Amino acid sequence: FHDDYLPKNIQRELDQHVRMQAIRNIRSLPDNTRLTVNISPELIEFQDGVPVIRTMMMLNSENISPQKVVIELVESDGAISDLAVLVHRYREQGLRIAVDDFGSGFSHFDRVIELTPDIIKLDMRLLKKALSGGRFARVAVKSIVDFCEKSGALVVMEGVETEEEFFFGLSCGAHYMQGYLFSPAVAEFLSKDTFKDQIETLRTTYFNETRKTLRDSTRWNKHLVQTINRIKERSHVAGFIRNDIEPELKSIPNLIRYYMTDYEGNQLSPNLSLNSSAQFVDEGTPWENVNWSWRPYFCKASNARRAIVSDVYYDLHSGKSCKTIVVRLGNGEMLLVDVLVSED
Repeated sequence: FHDDYLPKNIQRELDQHVRMQAIRNIRSLPDNTRLTVNISPELIEFQDGVPVIRTMMMLNSENISPQKVVIELVESDGAISDLAVLVHRYREQGLRIAVDDFGSGFSHFDRVIELTPDIIKLDMRLLKKALSGGRFARVAVKSIVDFCEKSGALVVMEGVETEEEFFFGLSCGAHYMQGYLFSPAVAEFLSKDTFKDQIETLRTTYFNETRKTLRDSTRWNKHLVQTINRIKERSHVAGFIRNDIEPELKSIPNLIRYYMTDYEGNQLSPNLSLNSSAQFVDEGTPWENVNWSWRPYFCKASNARRAIVSDVYYDLHSGKSCKTIVVRLGNGEMLLVDVLVSED
């Protein structure tokens, strides 16, 4: 009820009236569901400098368990210290805490770290940017979900309007989806089974597509590992020279480049990529005096008997997502191979 033309006390009265109406309807909900109640930090009441937990007072007046309610803090520029006190008081009473619009104006990491919410709702603009070709937005969304999961917070993906957005949410690991793909906001509570068939169909479609992608990826990985293993075995044969590996490397799909280092990570060769004639040539990027021992995957590979594969990262030279495969050869050198991977 943010309206600059309405006094704060009127906004607060409207807010509390609507909140009370919602709380009185909680009894119609199934036992294993919760009501989310939006609270604007700008409308927090204070008594002797302490935030008043008005929602708790409403629950007590209606004899409703606080475990049925989630307090959702909407985007606002309210002082974090005041919010932290309010959150602590509500959490003491058994209510869960959610932060809305994470990734928008005020809902940044400092707010989340201070409030330690149980639920984080991602701002829908992140989702839209991620699926409109925004590489940084895609990485940001997936990183935020990973951060939330490791912190013990559930993730709600807001603004889900298409199947593509739903599938992206699943691929990120979001726990819940919210948006017009299912329903616009309605006045009455809907049955928990309202969208059961729709979600089951979407989930089955996603599972089948993902399984097919994984099968293709498994075949590609198997070919890659077999190729690298053949190179490793050949490197232990007397008379092995670096050029012996190039015919094998040419069979690797989506290869970007390869290069060699010593066991300490000092690069020994140029960065060699395939040209239009399927010949390896120096791609012209600086390589002398470059050391790769600081890379986590290199450290692992230098002490491993098998090839080590890095996490996906963004390759600055090609402008695409890739992985690096590292293997310790028998001639005192390390082989590093960069390959393109799907951004999904």
